[in-house]
Amino acid sequence: MTVAPDASPLHGGRLFEVSRRYGIERRDWLDLSTGINPWPYPITPINASACQALPDQDQALHEAAARYYLGSSLGAGENGFSASLMLLNIPGSQWAIEHLPRCIESGTVALPDIGYREHEWAWQRAGHQTLLYDADRPEAVIEKKADTNSLRAVVVINPNNPGGQHLSPGTLHALAAELQHKEAVLIVDEAFADATPEQSLLPDIADNVIVLRSLGKFFGLAGLRLGTVVGRAQSDVMTHLSSLQGPWQVTSPTQQAGMEAFSDDAWQCQMRGQLQRASQQQGQWLERQLKAHGDILRWRQSALFNGFEMSLEHASQWHEAFLPQGVLTRLWLMNEQRAILRFGLHDESADAIRHLEQAMSTAQKIMAARS
Repeated sequence: MTVAPDASPLHGGRLFEVSRRYGIERRDWLDLSTGINPWPYPITPINASACQALPDQDQALHEAAARYYLGSSLGAGENGFSASLMLLNIPGSQWAIEHLPRCIESGTVALPDIGYREHEWAWQRAGHQTLLYDADRPEAVIEKKADTNSLRAVVVINPNNPGGQHLSPGTLHALAAELQHKEAVLIVDEAFADATPEQSLLPDIADNVIVLRSLGKFFGLAGLRLGTVVGRAQSDVMTHLSSLQGPWQVTSPTQQAGMEAFSDDAWQCQMRGQLQRASQQQGQWLERQLKAHGDILRWRQSALFNGFEMSLEHASQWHEAFLPQGVLTRLWLMNEQRAILRFGLHDESADAIRHLEQAMSTAQKIMAARS
């Protein structure tokens, strides 16, 4: 049995911790450690009355989510049931990551070697054995016949965070078909898919496919905690997951914000273009600055972040050099030799641009002195 690590995974956004460590006020940090849209959806301001009563059933949110993710309404079936698909609105896709391992028979689960570490942590805590595969080749799981006799599930993160891999729907449909022969489930985490919806498996999913989505990344509303799970209504896993939901899963303000965001087609279209442009421009600038003082092995780009794979030594040095300048990046360790230094997007304000440029100049001097 794979033993879960003693400590839970570390993530970006730990401003309280670094603020105390460096004596820099929270408001004075340029936080590039997350992959959250710096231009959040402009929700209707929340007032106290919206928080006073317990939330009603989220039928209106359910219908808005169904139109957004599936292109049509699922109808008014209880708990999101329809003749073919089940859609569950949950308090962030993290909720599903934590609960799905307890909805599947104990065995082996395959996970990408690069990817959001909460997946591996949750499966190990639930007592499953974990098998890592090359994040660029999830189909390689099937080739490991000796390791997959007890295979229960394969987790794919698409687009990958922090690897930036983008897998085609065709690749994942083929993998799902192979897994059906093994009576295994394909779980696809599409938390970053909103910027490139053509890569989503939805709405055409096989009986053994479960898709996770999130409002937090593309819409920039991570603090509201809203996620969605979609699977086949006849799926035992989805039925079990649905049974774990308690009352008042999604707060009233979150329901309202979700309905607004899901329904604003014009904002979504404009934002997809804006993010792709901003990410490309920021990534090109960062590559030029880092390449002069480092050993970039690969530029890992997505609409909401730019990651640079390099030696662990150099990635750590860059990360540490930015911290005294009030810039928080994300250091993701691949192994004992390599790491990814990931930069989320900033809001392109004059203050943010000046802050990053000045921090980069200072960090370059530190790196040059060490070489």
